[in-house]
Amino acid sequence: MKKLSFILLAFVAMLTCGCEKDPSDTPGGNNPTVPTIDIKPYLGTYLMTRHTDLIFTVAGINIPIDRDLDVETITIKKDPAMEYGVIMSSSDGMYLRGTIDTLGLHLQNDTIKFDIDTLNVKASLRAALSHPVISAPVNGVMDWTSTASGTASAVVPIVGTITGTITGNMHYHTALR
Repeated sequence: MKKLSFILLAFVAMLTCGCEKDPSDTPGGNNPTVPTIDIKPYLGTYLMTRHTDLIFTVAGINIPIDRDLDVETITIKKDPAMEYGVIMSSSDGMYLRGTIDTLGLHLQNDTIKFDIDTLNVKASLRAALSHPVISAPVNGVMDWTSTASGTASAVVPIVGTITGTITGNMHYHTALR
């Protein structure tokens, strides 16, 4: 009977000691703090420059398109439809939605269009832009380069309509206004 009581007592002691929660079993390991996402550093009005570094390829010939676009004002505000969402809009008609996580701002992909009418040549360029993760502003500045790919067509006197592809980058730089 003493052996049975001793075994029973040892069993109860093991149960009570064995049920203690190990801190490493909690989410986050020994540091159970969950990273917070703060969209406030992104919000505001900025002055933005854009620079194109594109290549128009037609019939095996590469034509560089390297130009600065007009400076424009962009506004980044909270998207009321998403918890960590933002809306980026500009004075030039840009309207993009994005989300912010611990890595940065993830903008939706978009399409840009240029219409050029010079020297009796009318050209239309369309390119899809794929944006990288954009880090939070540092001293009011965000800087990123998006990848562009698309198509182009031009009406050239005597030659007629020519078509080709566009590849390259669009560089964005913002400064707090």
